[in-house]
Amino acid sequence: MPAERLQKTLARAGLASRRGAETLIRDGRVTVNGEVATLGQSADPEADAIAVDGRPIGQAEEAIHVAVHKPRGYVSSSQDERGRRSVVRLLDGTEVATGARLWPAGRLDVDSEGLMVLTNDGAWANRLLHPRYAMEREYAVLLERVPRPEELVALLDGVPLEDGPARLLTARPEAPPREVAREPGEGGDWLRVRVGEGRKREVRRLFAAVGLRVLRLVRVSLGPLTIRGLGLGAWRPLTATEVRRLVGQAPGPPRERGSRAAVGDGPLSVAIDGPSGSGKSTIGYALAQRIDATFVDTGLMYRALTLVSLERGVSPDDGEALGRLAKEVVITVERPQPDQQGRRETVLIDGRDVTNEARTPRVDRAVSGVSRHAPVRREMLRLQRREARRRDTVMVGRDIGTVVLPKATLKVFLTASAAVRAARRASEMGRQDRFERYLHEIEERDAADSERAVAPLRKAHDALVIDTGELSVDASIDEIIRQLPARAAATATAAAASVND
Repeated sequence: MPAERLQKTLARAGLASRRGAETLIRDGRVTVNGEVATLGQSADPEADAIAVDGRPIGQAEEAIHVAVHKPRGYVSSSQDERGRRSVVRLLDGTEVATGARLWPAGRLDVDSEGLMVLTNDGAWANRLLHPRYAMEREYAVLLERVPRPEELVALLDGVPLEDGPARLLTARPEAPPREVAREPGEGGDWLRVRVGEGRKREVRRLFAAVGLRVLRLVRVSLGPLTIRGLGLGAWRPLTATEVRRLVGQAPGPPRERGSRAAVGDGPLSVAIDGPSGSGKSTIGYALAQRIDATFVDTGLMYRALTLVSLERGVSPDDGEALGRLAKEVVITVERPQPDQQGRRETVLIDGRDVTNEARTPRVDRAVSGVSRHAPVRREMLRLQRREARRRDTVMVGRDIGTVVLPKATLKVFLTASAAVRAARRASEMGRQDRFERYLHEIEERDAADSERAVAPLRKAHDALVIDTGELSVDASIDEIIRQLPARAAATATAAAASVND
């Protein structure tokens, strides 16, 4: 085997990440043929005797993966030249750490606290930390004050940092979990935020960019792994399932094969349009579950705006005032939390969960009046497109394929005869005797939608048309997923052509 850099050999042997291997070499813990190695040195692992702490690298250790709740004041490295305590020392004297060479897979700065992973499995750590997998991280952040709406908008849309633009994926007012102890005299306001990168001090720098100082920063989740059950300074071994899930190898609600790979690095977006009663919400939500995307019903976003307009006394006839309100507030859509059973999505206004309030009869009566104004639709269009840019999305509602997301990865137009849709409604309501009434209402609605002055209901020229009167929900989803790779490739090609032009 040809000679290669020592740090590559050590990482491939599962003894450390490449950066960790450089530290081992720099600290004089690596020898080649009995001589202390130097940084940049190469060796042939088949011909040379390479050892770490006197142990030949061929004598592999059992892989160890540990979750730990790091306190403030501990450094995220195996050793520190300034003599500060290492997070690895939290396991001193335990059986799992005896004779093992553990190091942190990822970092938290010395002033931050929360969930970390320790391991001796270099190959696993390299996959865990690789930027291409975009491991999401969630933090509980204690701030001097609640961010203003315009500050939240900037943080969610993106702000420039010295190493490139960055943004929060989500932000909502919420206290940290009970595993995070409160401190005496603690003041300020807690926020929960998620980011999709692991840049150095990224969360602190993001808030500093809009003039907010972070008082405490606690990581509460790393991908699927949470801090639940870990008190300050506590640790536990990861289960085999957790080890696999952290590097994307566990079974779970997996993304359908081919649905993501063809899209490239950008977020996947599926736009679903069609007449009332064609099955947009049912099929859209089930599709989002199948491909592991976020489901967004734009109608619920309009309902959220209507709710806040009613709360603030803005007249449903004042289009300009409603447009300004839509620009002031931050409306975001998130996946439901595990304890929010029965929800398809959660809608937040300035971080406040208004999902249930937005579906009350009071809002029902006012939403049409609010949504008809051009200034409102203009601002909501901006918010809806931002939702699609944030992560993989299945978006349903009015004019999604033709107006909201004309460059979606895949546009779908669902259709069914008025009679089929009327029969569905009669079945759902348990009122077969009202079939003729429902049929008349649907035909009137279809005529109004197709003839309205602003953005009449139209099928996008390149949309995949599915007749839900002939295909079941599962069959419709199967057809959409079958079409995704080819449509994604066509979208990418068109985007590249527009850039080259």
